[in-house]
Amino acid sequence: MSGSATPSGATPAPADAPVAEVTIENAVDLAKRAFALKKYEQAVDHYGTALELMTEKYGDDAPETADLYLAYGKALLENAIMQSSVLGRDGGEGAGIDEKEDGAAKPGAIFSFSGDIEDEAVDLFEEASKAAEKEEAEAEAEADEEEGAEPEDDFNAAWEVLELARAIYEKQKDENEKIRLKLADTYITLGDVSLETEKFDQAIADYSAGLSLKTDLLPLSSRQIAEAHYKLSMVLDLTMGRLADAIIHAQKALESVEARLAELRAGLDGTLQPVEEPQADAKGKGKATGWRILRDDLVQKMSKTQIEAEIKELSDLKEDLGLKVEELKTSPNEGQVSAPALAAQALDSELNGPTGAAITTPSAPAQALIHDLTSMVKKKKRPAPEESIPGKRKAEDEGSGSPADKKARLEDSAQS
Repeated sequence: MSGSATPSGATPAPADAPVAEVTIENAVDLAKRAFALKKYEQAVDHYGTALELMTEKYGDDAPETADLYLAYGKALLENAIMQSSVLGRDGGEGAGIDEKEDGAAKPGAIFSFSGDIEDEAVDLFEEASKAAEKEEAEAEAEADEEEGAEPEDDFNAAWEVLELARAIYEKQKDENEKIRLKLADTYITLGDVSLETEKFDQAIADYSAGLSLKTDLLPLSSRQIAEAHYKLSMVLDLTMGRLADAIIHAQKALESVEARLAELRAGLDGTLQPVEEPQADAKGKGKATGWRILRDDLVQKMSKTQIEAEIKELSDLKEDLGLKVEELKTSPNEGQVSAPALAAQALDSELNGPTGAAITTPSAPAQALIHDLTSMVKKKKRPAPEESIPGKRKAEDEGSGSPADKKARLEDSAQS
């Protein structure tokens, strides 16, 4: 039998067959597909390839690179969260919180604040068990990084990349509304990084900046507004003396969901006005027209089935947010305690037992949304030197650390 075929039935390609050229578009398509499948490490690799090609073509701080920096930063963040959960040292504690705090976790899941990482965890552990040499190499790398000074993990890389996107968008923000919305999205994602790394003051600043921009660009009924208020409420709840502000933003998130529900029900009843298609202002000055230009969730363009599904989803979310607001209202207001009293209580806790532990311990539902930060074991490619873009900020060093670390610092100050 002449011309034997391969086992799969396909004829082998000639040895000199041309290799498919890697392009920016191909790499981005692969990255988007991997991200959608929650294969974040693959998404990081593909976005990194696309970014290298893009910066070679346009330069590190070209306007054309901003969208790719933003997408790459989001992939780095999701990969960091996944890795910290899969390899994290929080062990069973996080799982226990997830099971016990179902109600608190629901809003995050509906808003897509985080993905389900259970399947990826199983895959990674199975892969590690198959290759002993690779496992030993990873163990050695982990030990080296634990002993080393401040490894450049994905959280840090995500911050740097997102800062590049922010700096570029800042220079373009007066051009049109779409750029400003992308800038707002970048601020929100920077807030996510700071929340995960427990730099709460920085998270508050970035969430607030993103919310301010989105409030100018989108109506109250936009789910992006609800998401921004919810995230800001969450980090304020973790910050000493900010409980009242946390309640305000949780209520705003609830009002936003209620506004969206009213909009959906009006669409179901057929009482919404037909959507107009105004021309975008070159400078994006018109707020009212901007809402229609920027929104991709217009009820007028949804089917009856889609409207009914979202009504059911948001009705559950409304109930969860209502419970969250009530929970915050019944939380002890630690902000009313003076600084000397806090120091005295911390000292008393050290001398007489953990009676003052509640002073610095955030509520359990909020803790469930914060990941252990000591679990990063991989370094990723860095995009561009820090000085390449003027105006790029550095992540805060202050404010990081676990609640136990903060308590220790408070006790030290009380004793001095």
